[in-house]
Amino acid sequence: MLQRVDFNQPKKLLTREELDAYDPESESWQKQFARRYTHHWELNGVLNKIEDVNETVYNKFAVSITPYMAKLMDRDDPNCPIRMQYMPSHHEETKPGFATSLDQLGEEGDTIPGTSVVHRYPRRVLFLVSNTCATLCRFCTRKRMVSQPDGSVAKDQIEASIDYIAGNKNIEDVLLSGGDPFTFTDERLDYILGELRRRAPHVRFLRIGSRMVVQLPTRVTPELCAVLEKHRVQMVNIHIDHPKEITPLLRQRVKMIQKAGVMMGLQTVCLKGINDSVEVMRELFMQTIEMGVRPYYVYSTDMVEGAHHFIVPHRRMLELYEGLRGWISGPAVPTFIVDGMGGLGKLPIIPSYVREEALADGSGTTIKCRNYKGMTVEMPGLGQDFSLPTQSN
Repeated sequence: MLQRVDFNQPKKLLTREELDAYDPESESWQKQFARRYTHHWELNGVLNKIEDVNETVYNKFAVSITPYMAKLMDRDDPNCPIRMQYMPSHHEETKPGFATSLDQLGEEGDTIPGTSVVHRYPRRVLFLVSNTCATLCRFCTRKRMVSQPDGSVAKDQIEASIDYIAGNKNIEDVLLSGGDPFTFTDERLDYILGELRRRAPHVRFLRIGSRMVVQLPTRVTPELCAVLEKHRVQMVNIHIDHPKEITPLLRQRVKMIQKAGVMMGLQTVCLKGINDSVEVMRELFMQTIEMGVRPYYVYSTDMVEGAHHFIVPHRRMLELYEGLRGWISGPAVPTFIVDGMGGLGKLPIIPSYVREEALADGSGTTIKCRNYKGMTVEMPGLGQDFSLPTQSN
């Protein structure tokens, strides 16, 4: 039987009493999706101290918030880490003293004509399948397409994308993203994944990036998990920026994905005033590793229009990294990166723990090492290039 989204708009939850009484597990994910708040004033009866932004903010980027995410927002604190990620702000219309762009990562330049495939690296591709998300992050890196009427991915583009991947035997790794692939029905996702597996058997690693798992956990159903298992999706990367987003319901649905044999990774964006704290990051990454989700990347905020107020300075990101390595479990320490403007790609942000220096007498080099506590040791042997003596018969 075909699975269809119910477009008969359910009643929005416009009072705190209605929202508090609402159980996200009481109805289908499609109905909850249809209950999303799409204007900040719709939350007036739910949240206090809402900033009254100009309507012009909506000309650049829409608002969309699921009831589930609204329930996680602090009723009275405008600096709530959930509210700050999703509620519009006047800062979005201010101009920073540096360059920003709607395509700051240069993805359009690496997109194969006629497709939605971004082919930047030799053996892996980004396959953009949707321009829809359950809830819209104010720092979204793809504002040029997400929520934009002219940013939708047409069916013929998806077919052309699968054709391109099928015809390029060098592609080993395909990441489905968007938007959010999980906004599709199970039937549609089943078709896309099935065609990739059928027509591109050379693809060795198939993964999906989704924040919908976090924004609307009830999207994860036995039927969805069966689709992931059927097509051997090896990894689902989810996006969490603050421990407050980790709930019992999220933990339950993550476990369902894991039982389908899917590895799970975490990506996080470093956001000023939200998670630019050592304590917050330590707790976030230990909670995620505890539920079997491996921290993968911490991105610097991209130089996208309207998100400059979230940017954390490079020096602070180095301090945050130093506050993690050695202080929490090794597998819980993600790679900090900056995504270079104009298509430069992902570049690691790593403090210098080991450095090579020239010896004072000019005879070679030595290696100076520093650990997480600041203790140092010199290891001159690592600076030498030894040749083993030749044995004579």
